[in-house]
Amino acid sequence: MKGVIYVFFSFVVLNANAQRLQPYDKVPGIPIVHLPVTTGIYVGSPSIVIMSNGDYVVSHDFFEDPDGSRRSELAGDSLISRVMGQHIYLSKDKGRTWQFQTEVAYIHWAGLFVVEDIIYLSGINGIDYSMVITRSLDAGRTWENLSILRKKDGHYFHGSTTPVVYHNGRVYKGYDYHLPDPGGKWVPDNYSFIMSASIGDDLMNPKSWTFSEAIKIPGFIEGRGWLETNAVLGRDGAIKGVTRIASDDGLHAGYYSLGTDSTIDVKSIGQIGFIGSATKFNISWDPQTQKYWSLANYPSSVLRKLKKSAGGMRSILALTCSDDLNKWDIKAIVLATEEVYQHGFQYVDWKFEGKNIIFVSRTAYDDESGGARNYHDSNYITFHRIKNYKSAKTLKKFNYLLR
Repeated sequence: MKGVIYVFFSFVVLNANAQRLQPYDKVPGIPIVHLPVTTGIYVGSPSIVIMSNGDYVVSHDFFEDPDGSRRSELAGDSLISRVMGQHIYLSKDKGRTWQFQTEVAYIHWAGLFVVEDIIYLSGINGIDYSMVITRSLDAGRTWENLSILRKKDGHYFHGSTTPVVYHNGRVYKGYDYHLPDPGGKWVPDNYSFIMSASIGDDLMNPKSWTFSEAIKIPGFIEGRGWLETNAVLGRDGAIKGVTRIASDDGLHAGYYSLGTDSTIDVKSIGQIGFIGSATKFNISWDPQTQKYWSLANYPSSVLRKLKKSAGGMRSILALTCSDDLNKWDIKAIVLATEEVYQHGFQYVDWKFEGKNIIFVSRTAYDDESGGARNYHDSNYITFHRIKNYKSAKTLKKFNYLLR
């Protein structure tokens, strides 16, 4: 027990230092969390929601090397539970400062959403990979016990901080699962599906949720993955599933349409053009502009001379938009460096806020401890704002990346 208490407070101290000192003043955005590479622990899966009073709530999880070889001796084995949990932060001043709220144990790859100022956190149980959900009635300070929505049954559920769609009195969220692969390949048999529930029902009750059929990536689509499914409202009023695909070019995403809340329109299954599809992305429909918007990692051809696959290029974050989901344009490059091996602005979750977009990033960047281990093993969770997103433009210093 003493070890658990000690690790908990060590993390709080690190986070407090990130807020007060900003460990490296050149890191883009406002640091919410900072963990030096010396801890052997990395931060991931950021998610953000806006409360009715304008406060922001952010969650994130932790991950480490598969064998734990770089884990800090200071942390000890008790850190295993932390790697499976989420930390919650609150900002009452539009993201300028952040206060640690609490830890939600044994849930990871989880995303926040709000229904009538009740915050829900849905994700995966870190122990057995079942689908779980919890909620907070007090802006993230305390959370109810995890409720199991679907138990693991020969496969492993997977999810992320992908968007939630509110439509016709229901809430929709995309997920996926995969079977164990004896060959050690990366999610070769992923199945995508969308779950939904009536907003007026008890969302902690698994019986309130309807699950669509699950569809495996078709053989005619190049790439692997078919994961981190976005639920997206189509122009025809149907809910679409848009999935990440690990292709070499990173320019096409998986796609299907729900026939009903429990069925998939088989004829719709295929792919769409999408810039940055090889890494996790979020798509949302904007009634103001009548366009779809996303923040995604742009695999610039200028940097492709390094012969990296698109999934390993996360140092450029672009604001993109589309009229029809199939053809996407880059509105502006938001963040960028040429350090594709050491820098990453990834797993972004974002929200419209009036004329602006706010977002949180799993960021790998320089710090006073030697920087991130690599672009993937992130040492920061950072907060950012895009002002007047409808008129956003790429800074001149980044224009060359668009060639």
